[in-house]
Amino acid sequence: MSSRDRSPAAQQGSMTTHSSARTRDRAATAGFLVLLVAFIGLVLVPGYRVADQLSADTAVLKLASEQRGQPAAIAKSLVTIRDRLGSRDFVGQAVKDLGGSVQGFDQSLAQLKLSAAGNSTELRAIESLWSDYRKALDPVAGFKGLPYRDSYSSGTQLNSSGRQLQKDVRQAIKSSRGATDRLDSALAAVGASLERQVVTASATLRKLMLTGVAFACLLVALLAYFQWLKVRHERLAVEAQNQTRDILGTVKDGLFLLDADFRIGKACSASLSALFRRDDFSGMTLEDLLRDTVTEKTLATAMKYVKLLWGERANENLIRSINPLAEVEVHFDRGDGSRDLRYLEFDFHRVKGDRGVRHILVSVTDVTSRVMLARELKVSQANAQVQMDMLLGLLQVDPDQLVSFLDDTSAALAQVNSVLKVPARGDGDFRAKIDQIFREMHRIKGDAATLGLASVESRTHAFEDLLQDLRQRSQLSGNDFLPLVVNLDEILGHLQSIRELANRADALRTNALLTAAPTARAATATPHDAGEHGMTAPLDALAQRVATDAGKKVRLVTTGLDEVPGDLRKTVRDIAIQLVRNAVVHGIEDAGTRRGLGKDEAGLLQIQFMPGERGSELAFQDDGCGIVPERLREAAVRRGDLSASEAQQLDTKASLALIFKPGFSTHDGNGRDAGRGVGLDFVLKAIQSIGGRISISTAPGRYTRFTISLPAQSGQQEAVA
Repeated sequence: MSSRDRSPAAQQGSMTTHSSARTRDRAATAGFLVLLVAFIGLVLVPGYRVADQLSADTAVLKLASEQRGQPAAIAKSLVTIRDRLGSRDFVGQAVKDLGGSVQGFDQSLAQLKLSAAGNSTELRAIESLWSDYRKALDPVAGFKGLPYRDSYSSGTQLNSSGRQLQKDVRQAIKSSRGATDRLDSALAAVGASLERQVVTASATLRKLMLTGVAFACLLVALLAYFQWLKVRHERLAVEAQNQTRDILGTVKDGLFLLDADFRIGKACSASLSALFRRDDFSGMTLEDLLRDTVTEKTLATAMKYVKLLWGERANENLIRSINPLAEVEVHFDRGDGSRDLRYLEFDFHRVKGDRGVRHILVSVTDVTSRVMLARELKVSQANAQVQMDMLLGLLQVDPDQLVSFLDDTSAALAQVNSVLKVPARGDGDFRAKIDQIFREMHRIKGDAATLGLASVESRTHAFEDLLQDLRQRSQLSGNDFLPLVVNLDEILGHLQSIRELANRADALRTNALLTAAPTARAATATPHDAGEHGMTAPLDALAQRVATDAGKKVRLVTTGLDEVPGDLRKTVRDIAIQLVRNAVVHGIEDAGTRRGLGKDEAGLLQIQFMPGERGSELAFQDDGCGIVPERLREAAVRRGDLSASEAQQLDTKASLALIFKPGFSTHDGNGRDAGRGVGLDFVLKAIQSIGGRISISTAPGRYTRFTISLPAQSGQQEAVA
């Protein structure tokens, strides 16, 4: 019976029932909100404040308790310093421990000052006691230097600073006898005061929790009521589904309706069959439709997104902006074993009725042509941008240095290609090929780094990754070297691109010079000529770049590099590149460590070339951590190069010689500046090739120095002195 056939009394009763239900629902909602606000204002906010205060008081109480032992620890440190001065032992660590204790107590007092105990009488008494006590501690805690002097006649004796330190220690010990107990008592009083505050806050928090339980019970009851309303409304929505069957059959887009169960309605456009290559969609869910055409990840994201569309309060424009199917890649089976790639665009619109969303109207469009065109355009733009960036970079590189680099690199890669072609009969031959190729690629990477050619540096580093993987394999065969051939061809192609861009850059320079005024050309010629053969600037740029990547600071000082003969220039440059990189990565400490050691934050790298009548000498020194022979022996044993007994028999000279062994490294990093045991191996081979000698001197924690003798004429001799 329709509403028109019902009597006015029945209609009035129905309206009254609906009005009563709405009033009841609104009253329940208002009551829930009132209880929620009251719960927040009367329980949560005060409870949070009390809990926060309780947490702060507890932390301060813990801090005060921990500091009760500090005065005794300071007194103990003073006694230790006094005893070590008397026995002429090392006092540096004891002084450092005392300074740490004093600083820690200062920080603890500062924290206590900011806490609830900050205005207490006890804390003010502690501050007064500590201020007087600290005056006696400062001369001892701030002591630096050596307190002893050594002589053959009298042995180890206190020097003037040592005698003053001994005097300051005695005065500090005298002050500690009274201050220690008084500070301990005052800290105990502060702790007792904080304990009382903690007890009071705990009682308050307990009351608030009981009140919260009462509110929670009321809120749970209301939530149960709302859950019941939600279930009822969902049931009515399912029963009131009304699918729209009038979908245009002439549109090119695929159109269909989704119900609350994500099932496709019976009415859909004819184009849908052509898009998804199937005829029957009745009863199928959206998940079933997409399962065989998109990835699992895309499918899961799409289902979550579609569920959002059923939210009444969801902003449709906002949801549409995060549509994961706005441009989705799909695959269809062609029937012959191959798959057809297409791109579809899904658009979702909510169909609303009196009671909210009834259906989701889905529109599907084939946008394959548009996507392919956009991708081609993007690739073209990216290639153009890469070419432009590379061209701008090449404009900043000295043309002569770039041409020399390209020629040297092409020759080195030709050598690598020749090595790859040489037949190998056993595992040893394969590993010898790896070592030889490693040295060539590492030199190319170093040269590229000095010129700022990051693209070449990254490609050679990736090539080294392949070599490192081969080196770590237990067995090798010729097939293992096939990836090297592919990557070598890619590097050669990239070098050809750089050479073409270099020609374009040279043309740009030529045009600029032709159009510039004569005075401008003369002005620009001077720095070009002056830096034609310069090595210092590229080496310094390399050092700064490697240091920045490693989080360190360095300073490079060179002497005499402009006097390197032409026939030695390439060898000296290659050696210097490897030594600079090795020193920054392995030798120089980070700024924080250097400050703790009393060093300048920036590590010092020194390169000195000294020509002579019978030969030349190249010296390289850094003020870093030095080389510890014992660590080299441990690394050799860990790598399996030596047994433990063999390592113990090595003297200092033999231990230092380990760093020149192919593949030997104490650095486990895998960054682009990781030597992988190739850098110093390359240095040794370069020196051997011209009959030179290299010697090492080092002091752990102070410096490492490489001294390289370069003969005037080539001669074969032992390279490591």
